[in-house]
Amino acid sequence: MKRPYWRTLAWRLTLAFVLVSAAALGTVGFISSAYTRSEFNALLGAQAQESLTAQVQSYVESNGTVSGFRPAEGPPRPGNRERGGDRGGSPPRPSGVSRSSWLVLDAQRQAVFSTPNIRQGTRVAQPEGTRVMVGDRVVAHLIPSGIRARPDRRSEEFLTRTARAIGWSMLAATALAVLMGLLVSRTLLRPLSELRRGIRALQRGEAPTAPATVRKDEFGEVLHAFGEMHQDVVRSQQARRQLTADIAHDLNTPLAVISGTLEAILDGTFKPTPERLKRLHQETQHVSQLVNDLRFLSLADAGELHMNRRPTEVEAVIRGAVTNFEEVARQQGVTLETQLEVPGTKAPLDVVRITQVLQNLLSNALTHTPPGGRVIVTAGHGPQGLAISVEDTGSGVSPKHLPHVFDRLYRGDQARSTVGSGLGLSICKSIVEAHGGTIGMTSVVGHGTTVSFSLPLPATPT
Repeated sequence: MKRPYWRTLAWRLTLAFVLVSAAALGTVGFISSAYTRSEFNALLGAQAQESLTAQVQSYVESNGTVSGFRPAEGPPRPGNRERGGDRGGSPPRPSGVSRSSWLVLDAQRQAVFSTPNIRQGTRVAQPEGTRVMVGDRVVAHLIPSGIRARPDRRSEEFLTRTARAIGWSMLAATALAVLMGLLVSRTLLRPLSELRRGIRALQRGEAPTAPATVRKDEFGEVLHAFGEMHQDVVRSQQARRQLTADIAHDLNTPLAVISGTLEAILDGTFKPTPERLKRLHQETQHVSQLVNDLRFLSLADAGELHMNRRPTEVEAVIRGAVTNFEEVARQQGVTLETQLEVPGTKAPLDVVRITQVLQNLLSNALTHTPPGGRVIVTAGHGPQGLAISVEDTGSGVSPKHLPHVFDRLYRGDQARSTVGSGLGLSICKSIVEAHGGTIGMTSVVGHGTTVSFSLPLPATPT
């Protein structure tokens, strides 16, 4: 069921982007408009003060005194700041109360004319104000009257146009914020869409597809990690299906031999000769060994594979495992050698399990080494602790099979686990890793194979 667009994360991101942008733009617009009007009014006040100063000076120069002065009402006009009407440009003298934003005081600080707050002739003692000079003589003082200067029609039109421009700019910026929000939300959510498609493909068991775009940010790292996980899950699913098929095959073959032989004996077709009974016993042992190996690996997977580790002399364990194969090597015409450089070295080992690892590796090496070849077991100290390897001069393993030789029941033309249950190398890997070590294989086709594993040693000699 497709969810409504207004409930999607893209819509919420876009809305949040727009709201934040609108709040920021509204704040900036309000502050800009208020600041513009305030500064413009301050400019009008300063112009009014300059004009009034010029009027007072002109009036005093013409009349000799400031008495009887009346300011020109209305905003100052260019060209009328220094000279006025009567006698050399004195301004007109309207009667009544003045609405000027500045009050003129004479030299004795008495109001020259009336305002709504101060009557004519009232003495004003406040020290604030601007002195009006004519020559070297103070003829008047200017103080704020408390009346705000009102802008004229053209000034109001200017302020209105300025506020309108700020408003349109805010509207355009908000529209741009909407577009940017849509673009940013699409850019941010595209990796999530790819991740969602990948999850659905994973649920369907499909192989992962390469991302449409390669990103180098955190989303790219998440997509890359999910892609690797998807591949691992698909490989695990395929391996599980292949493992099930291989186990069924390996169990079916000996069981078919046992069942067919027993039916033939019961029907009287075959006689229960010692040879036939021996073959049935071998097939039964094969099935039993396979079941035991699977149980061993299941314990390792569940983390319940317990190792009985105790300080053990390494050289004695290796020589004991090699001794068991000396007769087999002699019968096959293969030289079995040891190169042990660990005299007196002790390590915490499960003797039974490590012997099992060595026997599996020696059995594989002898199986794939032709007569006249050699199998060499070496042991020494390496960067990761105790280093043990089994090298042969056999047929080798193809490079395409090397990454999979430790997989369970892996079948390859030259894979080392094709003899027996097919789980030998997997068991070796589980045992070595349970000891805290690592195992690996190197091989050259036609020249031989080397299986090496390392085991940690205690920090101090045991």
